[in-house]
Amino acid sequence: MAVPCCPEAVAAPAAAAPAGGHRFSAAAGPLPPDVVDEVAEACRSWRGGGSVLSLPFISEAFRELQHETQARLRRLLGLPPGYQVLFMQGGASAQFALVPLNLLGLDGAAAHLDTGHWSRRAAAEAARHARVVTLRHDALDEPAPPRETSPVAYLHLTSNETADGWQWPRLPTSPWPLVVDMSSDLLTRAIDCTGLGLLYASAQKALGVPGLTLVIVRDDLLGRARPSLPGVMNYTALAAADSRLNTPPVFAIFVAHAMLGWIERQGGVPAMARTAARRSHAVYQALDTSGGFYRPQVGPAWRSSVHPCFGLAERALTPRFLEQARAAGLFDLQGHPDVGGLRVSLYNGTPEAAVSALLSFLQEFQRTHG
Repeated sequence: MAVPCCPEAVAAPAAAAPAGGHRFSAAAGPLPPDVVDEVAEACRSWRGGGSVLSLPFISEAFRELQHETQARLRRLLGLPPGYQVLFMQGGASAQFALVPLNLLGLDGAAAHLDTGHWSRRAAAEAARHARVVTLRHDALDEPAPPRETSPVAYLHLTSNETADGWQWPRLPTSPWPLVVDMSSDLLTRAIDCTGLGLLYASAQKALGVPGLTLVIVRDDLLGRARPSLPGVMNYTALAAADSRLNTPPVFAIFVAHAMLGWIERQGGVPAMARTAARRSHAVYQALDTSGGFYRPQVGPAWRSSVHPCFGLAERALTPRFLEQARAAGLFDLQGHPDVGGLRVSLYNGTPEAAVSALLSFLQEFQRTHG
């Protein structure tokens, strides 16, 4: 439940932005200063040895790092036994193809819930490799799920649509194993693992830096890959090799380890969820009380707590909004190129000062242009 926003938080004057300003890009989440310091120190010397940048993936030190990272992730997610935690590369977009190639074998169909830009991208890529059944987001509320001539192996959904500002309030109940792209809201809220077949997420939004892709797959879904699938893309082969069938993204795994440790120290996922609710409520309150000057793109029931997306009643003011935001040290507020408008990204590592500065800017821009 969203925490009511303190009115003073909206009206407070903006503090001076740091030298590099505040960034709200959906492409990459900021790292907290504590994590930056830990990573910087490890680049010089880590655990009494050399730089983590030269850490061999075949070393015992890396195995310990990897297993600690997996253990932290399991604790934070409340992941029950019976799942493999894989560290891969290629980003979430690679998983659009690798999921059907790993889970469908030569037969069967994949159901995809259409909720926005990224769910459609996932369905389009999957359709190159398998038969895809596209469903509306409310299809599962119907008295009986759709019947298909080919067995449906899984149901794919995008938990948070970064381009559209649309988010599932909770994972739906499904007659098929759920496959969830959680790249943009991983560890921002608790999830119910009941029915979860596979979860994947690129790491640069929630877990650190580009290069690492997390895949969590239920044991009973292994062993279904197409024979032609290369080994380094085969979930079963990777699980058997403990994600070390080829060189894993060592540095990105280290940064994820540091970020997971920071989340634990803050109070875990419950603390992250409270912060996300408070921040997004403050932003939406500023938009909703603007008298129509700002126009949120999504109704309250489906609004993202991570990516408030909105437009201006007078669209011609959008370039001026972005220009003046940059002058105030607020960067990357433009919407997705295919959707347009404006967008705020509120990842776990976003500092409080950035949110306060944004709220003050929204108020000031409306005052001077409304």
